[in-house]
Amino acid sequence: MQSYDGAIDLLPALPDFWKEEGRISGLVARGGFVLDMEWKAGKVTRLAITSRIGGNCRLRSASALSGSGLKLLAKPGQSVKKANPNPLFAQFVPDAEVLVSADAKLNVVAAPKQYVYDLATKAGQTYVLVSK
Repeated sequence: MQSYDGAIDLLPALPDFWKEEGRISGLVARGGFVLDMEWKAGKVTRLAITSRIGGNCRLRSASALSGSGLKLLAKPGQSVKKANPNPLFAQFVPDAEVLVSADAKLNVVAAPKQYVYDLATKAGQTYVLVSK
């Protein structure tokens, strides 16, 4: 799990030897969200989110998810135009242009296709999402 760039990414870099199936609990993400997650074949099958302080929880997942209050913002291949309204997920925008040497050999990495969701949460509540 990673929480940066305006959202919580679920299973962004799952090691090959964990892909079969697994679970993890108690991961704390930016914004005070505590995640318990289960996966199979590299895809999230169940996700419980406990919100410590409330607010919008934006999720990115390679898995299609469903659950009460979950709002789909984008399907794989689509972009999200709207910033996360949760101020704890404010994105850093540098003032200066990034400089890359003409001699640098950069590897192109294709970003995985992901669903993007918003979940409005209340402090102390737990939300359970499952794969479709």
